[in-house]
Amino acid sequence: MQNQRRRGRSGKPVTSAAPESKAERGKRVLLAGASSVRGAALAGELKRRGYSVRGLTRRASNVTADLDEIYVGDLLDASTLPPAFEHMDIVISLAGAPQRFVGVRGGRRTFAHVDDGGNRALLAVAAKANVNRFAYVANYGGRFMGMSEILRAQESFIAALRSTSMRILVVRAAPVFASYEPLLRRARKRRVRVIGDGWSEINPIHEEDLATVIVDALEENESQLDVGGPDVLTHREIAELALAVWDREPKVGGLPRVLANYWAQFARFRGGHNKAVSALQTAVAFTDVVAPSFGEQHLHAYFADRVAAWSNNG
Repeated sequence: MQNQRRRGRSGKPVTSAAPESKAERGKRVLLAGASSVRGAALAGELKRRGYSVRGLTRRASNVTADLDEIYVGDLLDASTLPPAFEHMDIVISLAGAPQRFVGVRGGRRTFAHVDDGGNRALLAVAAKANVNRFAYVANYGGRFMGMSEILRAQESFIAALRSTSMRILVVRAAPVFASYEPLLRRARKRRVRVIGDGWSEINPIHEEDLATVIVDALEENESQLDVGGPDVLTHREIAELALAVWDREPKVGGLPRVLANYWAQFARFRGGHNKAVSALQTAVAFTDVVAPSFGEQHLHAYFADRVAAWSNNG
């Protein structure tokens, strides 16, 4: 019988699910950050393998993932969290502040508050609820680009996670393909440029491939994993791919490093959140961020599929 979703107050379930037997314990997962693209892919992979998945999110209306239940709760309000942990065996957290530019109001939730403090709140509640395992997904690069506020916040939480007696899994992942959709949309209007010369390398991964790797790691009892996609590309090559799928001339503009650093500093006037986002983008632009290779899907095919879908929808 399919569950019926309904809205609920913070910390309350917004779907109902049939009771599970003790024989099914060990397959109950609380997924924090369920409203993200990575969350939707991970929920789908977990359910394909027979897990029961409860999503934890601040806004149920933002969730597109196929979940058994949704709980509305806020990592920055610990009183909303305990009900979400009832009968859970595994917690997987993708939760963090958005790694994109936001308005002044949205920027009040800093990376230190959410990525570190919010996940620490999750961890504390998980320990009290006797959760068996806690998995956390962070950015790849935290161990060699630690000056970034975003990466510092994530690595701070990882240190806290390692200090617990709980079984843990830490996944440091390259960007997922979906994070390049804004670039792909700009390419349609030929508004594409890279920071610097664009020759630093990165290997993004499809969100579905990342989900497969995460669940594999859980089932194989891994404790740490670095994950990237199968293709190592420069930022310039990614920009040229985005232009090519629109049949645009592959002319990519550049933002000199001096101006990029100036822009990163100027971003502080748009709030601390946006300054941190700009600083990370600049750091990645001048650093090779290549993780161990996993997955089978390729960025050029993803771009072509997205353009075809947008064209079919007008």
